[in-house]
Order: sequence, then structure tokens, then C-alpha cells
Amino acid sequence: MKSIVMMLIPFLFLSLMTTKAFAEEAKIPTLSVSGEGIIEAAPDRAAISIGVVTQDKDAARAQSANAKAAQDVINAIVVLGVDRKYINTSDYSFRPTYRQDANRQNVLNGYEVRNTVHVMLDNLDLVGKVIDTALNHGANNIDSLDFGIKNRKKLQDEALVLAIRDARQRADLVARELGKTITGVQDISINNGGVSGMRMNKMYAMAEMASMDAATPIEAGTLTCTASVHIVFTLS
Repeated sequence: MKSIVMMLIPFLFLSLMTTKAFAEEAKIPTLSVSGEGIIEAAPDRAAISIGVVTQDKDAARAQSANAKAAQDVINAIVVLGVDRKYINTSDYSFRPTYRQDANRQNVLNGYEVRNTVHVMLDNLDLVGKVIDTALNHGANNIDSLDFGIKNRKKLQDEALVLAIRDARQRADLVARELGKTITGVQDISINNGGVSGMRMNKMYAMAEMASMDAATPIEAGTLTCTASVHIVFTLS
């Protein structure tokens, strides 16, 4: 019996020490703080979606007219100095169109072909020229214009650093007012909010607008990158 008790003593001691360690850890005061970082930067890239839409009662003529108009748009943009590798077809559709007759029945009216040409520009000075040129050479829609930045990761990292610094400054302020000091970090969660900037949709509905004498003015503005963190600090 004595030998059994002696064997149990080390286990009991270890159990008591573990319980004490857990109790001491649970008593460590913590401070939960959120921080936000915001970075503004000038965009250095633009993406333009150009729509070429043709309609005809004959399917072949609708398709042929669309192919010619889309090719004319692409060739004219290349003349401006845009490399063909930055121009591609992002969407294409061919569908019949219908009208209602006197009996309210759907009757085949013709065919509609849509071709969306996507252009990526690193030279923002060309944005307005590309839009005007496209509309003057067969395009009849500018579906969207997006400004962006090539090195998004660098911008997001900078915003994240600011968010961490913001959280630490707030934590230091609270701790100082409580007569405490920050001793470490217990937990952290990160949220990269991404990069947001100006986006234009359906800038033009008709090619006739391109016949205006004045060139299309485009201002890129600035991009905003946000990041946020939530940190649990340990206190003295």
C-alpha cells in the first residue's frame, strides 16, 4: 500500500503544478483592440470594356458586320500604340431577336451580335483617346472603365502595417491610462479590405456621342486600399 502511495505522489504533484499553471495563465489580463490602415495611391493601370453591337434580319450579315466593326475597333486602337497582347475579346454572343405580332405572338425579327473588346492600358494618357477612337470606328458601348494598380500586394502590405501600428498605439494608450504595460500578443486576426477606386459603367450608349468635337476627359483620381486587424494583447 505504501509503495502505491509513493508511486502516486509524482502524478499528484504534476497535476497540481499543471492546474496552478493554467490558473496563473487564466489570470493574465488581456486587452482586445482593433486597428485600421488606409493607403491612397494614384492608379497606374486602366481596363476598358468596349461593346460592339450589330443587328440585322439576316444572321450572316449581322455576324459579318459585327466582325468587321470589332476588327476596325481593334486596328484603330493598335494604331494609337497599344500592343495587341493587351487587347482581347472578353465576351461574345449571337442571339435571335423577336417582336410581337397583332396576335401577341413572338415573331422572329432578326439577329443581334455582341462582341466585347477588353483593353488593358498602362499609359493612362491613352484612356480618353481609346474611348473616342473605339466609338468612332464601330463601337457603340463603353461597358465599363476600371482603374487599378499593378502592384496591389505592396499597397495592401502598407495598409496592413498601418493597421497594426494603429492597433498598437491604441493598446498603449489604454494600457498607460490603466497603469499597465503591453507584454505580448495572445491572438491576432487580419482582414485585407482590398483596393477600391473609380469604376464607370455604361459610359456611352450610342456611337453618335463620339462625334463630338471635344475629346473625352478622363480623370483617374486615387485608389484607396484598406486593411484592418484585431489584436488581443497581454498586459503586465
